[in-house]
Amino acid sequence: MTAAVWLIASVTGCGPRVSLPRPHATWVLGCDAPAFDPDGPPDPRRAAIERLLTRGLVEEDSTGRVVPVAAERVEVSPDSLLYTFHLRPGLAFTDGAPCRSAVFRDALRAGLARTDHSTRRWQLGAVRGVDAIRTGRPLPPLGIDTPDSLTLAVRLAAPDRGLLQRLAIPGTTAAWRRRGPGSWGGAVGLGPLRVRAADSLRGLELVRATSTFARPELADTLSVRFAPGPARVRAMLRAARPDLVWPVPPGLLSEPVPASYRRVVQDARPARWLLLVMRADLPPTSKQPARHALGHGINRTEVMRALGARALDVGAWIDGAPAYDFPRLDPQEVELWRERGKLGHSFHVVVAYDATGPAAEVVRLMQGEWAAHAIYVELAPLMGAKRTREFLGGRDHLVLAEMQAPTTDPASLLSLLVMPMRGPAVGGVRTGWRTRDFDAWVAPGSAAARHELAWDPARVQHRLEEERVVLPLARLPWVWLERAGGPVAGFHPRYGPECPTPAVPR
Repeated sequence: MTAAVWLIASVTGCGPRVSLPRPHATWVLGCDAPAFDPDGPPDPRRAAIERLLTRGLVEEDSTGRVVPVAAERVEVSPDSLLYTFHLRPGLAFTDGAPCRSAVFRDALRAGLARTDHSTRRWQLGAVRGVDAIRTGRPLPPLGIDTPDSLTLAVRLAAPDRGLLQRLAIPGTTAAWRRRGPGSWGGAVGLGPLRVRAADSLRGLELVRATSTFARPELADTLSVRFAPGPARVRAMLRAARPDLVWPVPPGLLSEPVPASYRRVVQDARPARWLLLVMRADLPPTSKQPARHALGHGINRTEVMRALGARALDVGAWIDGAPAYDFPRLDPQEVELWRERGKLGHSFHVVVAYDATGPAAEVVRLMQGEWAAHAIYVELAPLMGAKRTREFLGGRDHLVLAEMQAPTTDPASLLSLLVMPMRGPAVGGVRTGWRTRDFDAWVAPGSAAARHELAWDPARVQHRLEEERVVLPLARLPWVWLERAGGPVAGFHPRYGPECPTPAVPR
């Protein structure tokens, strides 16, 4: 016998039904265009667009609950080793093609086959056969089956209480007519919107589609515009064109915005971070003294001041731990650690960062402070595919990156910081740090071990403070601009603002 976990759930959207016509809305992203790559590394900007075009088996709602979406219900066997997903009958893509269980099976398998990151392997670590996957080799037999066109069965090697939450991570079970990297023009999903026109550099035009997942509060047409520089976004704001500006490009908030717009700041859940990654697999940052020297050369007070409304104090980095012991700015400590590491009177490193993100607000300030301590830092501002490749597999010593724990499980953050013993990094940034200290919490298939070793946040954070492979510079809330007379239709603590709607018909 199986236990029914859920019955049919309503997924009609995030806002009330509106009575006025809403023919058009404009959403401006203050960044370069994210690539269409359904199984790519985590990218909140790509995920925000994908959520308007398709749905997954299960998703996380704004309260943090995992609810069925493309699945009508989910059943779990008494021994918790079999999850059976029963699809909604009549599921169809926006081009009319039927959507069957094989689509979701292929979605899970495609992510497991990636060679640039192993996020999906971590998510499905308890599934049968996943522990036998080797990068670059054909997939072994897996416990992912389709008994019929409306049923997906996932068999586990060990019980995993967090499986459904990991399946709800954006993109994991998202249904697409055609998978694989490509153009947004070929992105055909389950709706509620579809792509009518796509320009790989400038933007997209999305329109309402025939869909099981209709969203009546959305505009009939949504213009998505990519504007990576603050000057262009300011010009659009003066012309009162955007209904929503998110993400906000660096430098935009250094000047007042037009009175017809308001700035909104909301906490993220789980917390988002601006992190300095000092790669442990590249000299000189492979040496702990070099990492300590770099840490003591950061004027964090000035970093926080430069970020302004885009940042909050770190406090406890690991939930349940004491306040994080950030290295103080101290020239003598810098010199002492240089001597311990035999790094000479000075050393040179390269820092990679997203040229359109919050790192761009502070990286030159940090470069100047390090130079005052004879640490010479070369800047590598990156966008697009170059940014993705460098963050995951590049040769730059430092990376300034945004990061968010993949689930609400406090141990899930460790999966992004500690490299798997085999294979590429989990998430979007390679730290180069491999250690067995946290295996009970992050290693694939270690759910049983987690029951034996109690979660100890103070111990975990202390270990991170000792190693200094990753430094949390600031906690990042969600920040966006919206029309003063017309709010966006919804906000999700994990994903940020969503569903831009116009203030008035036009």
